[in-house]
Amino acid sequence: MLAGIRVLELGQNVAAPYASSILADLGAEVIKIEKPGGEEGRKLGPPFSGADPAWFHQVNRNKKSVVIDIKDPQGHARLLRMMGAADVFLHNVRPGALKRSGLGPDAVRTLCPRLIYVDATAFGHAGPLADKPGYELLMQAYGGLMSITGGEGAPPTRAGPSIVDITTGMWIAIGVLAAIVRRNRDGSGCVVNASLYESALALSAIHMVNYSVAGSLPARTANGFAGLAPYGSFQASDGDLIVAAGNDGLFRKLALLLAHPEWIDDPRFSTNVVRVSNKAALNILVGEVLITDTVSTWLSRLELVGVPCAPIRTIPQVLEAQQTQALGIITTSAGDTNMRLVRFPMSFDGHRPDIISEVPVPGANDHEFL
Repeated sequence: MLAGIRVLELGQNVAAPYASSILADLGAEVIKIEKPGGEEGRKLGPPFSGADPAWFHQVNRNKKSVVIDIKDPQGHARLLRMMGAADVFLHNVRPGALKRSGLGPDAVRTLCPRLIYVDATAFGHAGPLADKPGYELLMQAYGGLMSITGGEGAPPTRAGPSIVDITTGMWIAIGVLAAIVRRNRDGSGCVVNASLYESALALSAIHMVNYSVAGSLPARTANGFAGLAPYGSFQASDGDLIVAAGNDGLFRKLALLLAHPEWIDDPRFSTNVVRVSNKAALNILVGEVLITDTVSTWLSRLELVGVPCAPIRTIPQVLEAQQTQALGIITTSAGDTNMRLVRFPMSFDGHRPDIISEVPVPGANDHEFL
């Protein structure tokens, strides 16, 4: 898809490497620029697979590696020459560091006007916090995500995956693709600004608009959703499952299945609006029925009548699930047969992009470019 596009990535940790891994999976030639000794992310383990932490393999496959000391005048000049032959340069080093060394967007694009320069920071390119560094946990706090995650009455909670880093990488990839389309039209590159903070705000956007209209703070709803009921996790006799009766028709089906047709006309439950107001009482009633049988039994019954439901799986169960296997999205590392990698999560004409090469050692491709 992106054959012929060359990307230089001066990345660290997750956001920028995740962005360039998307572009690499789509066929771009991605050259990872690393300092002597390698990127700091190579040390962030355990668990390790070979010399690198396991997670590092997921976000740095399909890349080449060149070691350059950009603080050294010769290394500085080498990177500038590589920029002149590249289509995209993306980084997420500490704000202001590249500008102070003469590698900021204005200086570089004066020399390389066709270059798409991605300046990814913690808090964005403007404002009182623009020069501050930041990390996933800080951004979930700053951006309001922790305030809306967790159960009612429980402390603010971090979302499990590094969703701010990952979505920032996705926004960067989207921005690069849009900039390539524009350059194909008018011949000019541009500066793409992205940040962890802006990604966190985008993730909180629905809660922000709801607050601005309702005037009340969003409640933490554990595994549910503020505007739907019943919608969340329930205990069966041998485990947990999700029941998502997300509209009035589905609630009627659920009430009949659970042998409580009187709920349909109960003024507390007759519409979704009143069910949300009486969510606590309704969840108790639904839970009292679901606890009487097993997860598998309820799943088969709920699916039969068309009420959305799901088992709450563990990671090993997800890896072995028939649906996961059927999609061919999981592959085994060639270098470590115990390590499972997730392939690109989209297909084109039924074909999923392959993992062509796994993580290179630092400087593996110096001979090609230096």
